[in-house]
Amino acid sequence: MNPISNLQDFICEVEQHLETESRERQQLSGLVAITERFAAGVSDEFLDQFEQGTDHYARHLLHADAEDRFSVMALVWKPGQGTPIHDHPSWGVLGVLRGRMRFTNYAPDEVDGHHCLVPVETFIGTAGSVGTVYPPAVDLHRMDNCSREDMAITLHLYGCLVKEFYIYNAETGQRRESVSEYDSILEGALP
Repeated sequence: MNPISNLQDFICEVEQHLETESRERQQLSGLVAITERFAAGVSDEFLDQFEQGTDHYARHLLHADAEDRFSVMALVWKPGQGTPIHDHPSWGVLGVLRGRMRFTNYAPDEVDGHHCLVPVETFIGTAGSVGTVYPPAVDLHRMDNCSREDMAITLHLYGCLVKEFYIYNAETGQRRESVSEYDSILEGALP
C-alpha cells in the first residue's frame, strides 16, 4: 500500500473505511493500517506547522466528523512532557509521527488493602509506531515523551470528538472528570 501524504486523504480514507466496515474490531484494525500509511507518508512541512505548548503538551484539533464518528488530533510534546493516567470514551488509534513516546498501561489492583493502579505494560513507540486503546479492556494509560532532547509529535484518531474523560490517581485508583481543551483548531476542523 502507498503512504498517505496529506491530511485530507487520510480523513477521506477514514470516512470510507467507517462507511464500509460496521464491525468495530475490524474497523479498528483497518484504521490502524490507514494510520500506519499516514505515519509513513507525513512530511516535515506538515509536522512543522504545529506549535509546542509552554507548560504542557499542545493539543491541535485537526478534524471533527460532522456525524461524530471520529476526530483527529496532533499532539506536540516537549522532552519529558506527558499525560496523567487517563481513559477515553471511545476506541482510539495512536500513531507516533516524530520522536519517541513511552506508553504505559495500568490496571486496578489492591496493595495492603488499598485500591490503586499498577503499571502492567510499557512500550516505546518511535516514528511510524501505531497502537490502540479499546475501552474498557485496554484503556487506562499514560504517555510521555521519553526523550531528554527531542520534541515528539503524535496523531490521535478517536471514535468521537473527545469532550470529557477521566484522570486517575495511581495511589488510590480514584478518578476525576476532565474536559478536553485544544491549543489550536485547524480551520474547517469543526462541522
